[in-house]
Amino acid sequence: MVETMDLGEGRKKVTITLGSYSFSVLTQGAILNRFTLDGKNAILGFDDWRAYIHAPSYMGEVVGPFANRIKGASYTMDGVSYELDKNDGKNSLHSGSRNYGDEIFEIAGLSDDSVTLALLSKERAGFPGNHEVMVTYLLSSDGVLTIDYQVRSDRRCPVNVTNHAYFNLNGGGDIREHLIRIDAEEYIRVDDELIPASVDRVEGTDFDFLTLHRIGERRGGAYDHCFCLSLEGGVVVEAGDRRLTMKTTMPGVQLYTGEFLSSDYEAYDGIPVGPFMGFCLESEYYPDFVNHPGYKGCYLESGLTWRSTTSYRLERI
Repeated sequence: MVETMDLGEGRKKVTITLGSYSFSVLTQGAILNRFTLDGKNAILGFDDWRAYIHAPSYMGEVVGPFANRIKGASYTMDGVSYELDKNDGKNSLHSGSRNYGDEIFEIAGLSDDSVTLALLSKERAGFPGNHEVMVTYLLSSDGVLTIDYQVRSDRRCPVNVTNHAYFNLNGGGDIREHLIRIDAEEYIRVDDELIPASVDRVEGTDFDFLTLHRIGERRGGAYDHCFCLSLEGGVVVEAGDRRLTMKTTMPGVQLYTGEFLSSDYEAYDGIPVGPFMGFCLESEYYPDFVNHPGYKGCYLESGLTWRSTTSYRLERI
């Protein structure tokens, strides 16, 4: 079943239901608004689309053209220096004012199990090129929500696109009791500004999630780090009678446990959003790869199409 709702001011919401599963997306920012099993929502979100614009959390947005941080809000490509918005101290975070998540997408395709959203993002804020962006959300009958991203640019540019949904398999409360396994033998160590410092082994550290651990078992549950996924690797999270499994074509995943979520905003049913109420699994290239030649990243050539796919499977256990 497909339902399209006009939210006003040029925004729409699309809800697709398949058996016991359902998801909703907004044309504002291509935001993943809900993902439910048996009516129980597994992500944080807002009833009013305006809250997504004002809450400083990037909640559910498709972030691009460059997710995560860039040191000093600058980089050099092909001998040319590019200056970016400084929106995270002296650094750039999630593309600054160029972020796709701030824009309104159009519905480009709709079927019984999928919706495709399209955006033309004009060149600005230090990221070259006019970008044609296509994002498809596809739901399967066994609970796999696949997000397919495509970007085409008329100028060479760095690309690092992700979704910034905050998951909570219990539907609310603290996520630090969730169990998580990450198929990554390496992670990216960061400095005090969360800027990449080095690629380190997880063995013997608080970042070893090769077997299931409670999120809150170490570091007080505070993580905002990229994990370097093993070949064919992924992430598994369990809480209560729910399991979430993530797979991606991208080489890394940023685990952010919501330490800085603001309590100034209310999520569904009037529940205040607060620290550690949701965790993100942001599929990505390595953060700040534009300033680290050895890091895994991508420069999209003019006229070609970049594509990546990430899936999240929600199931009962």
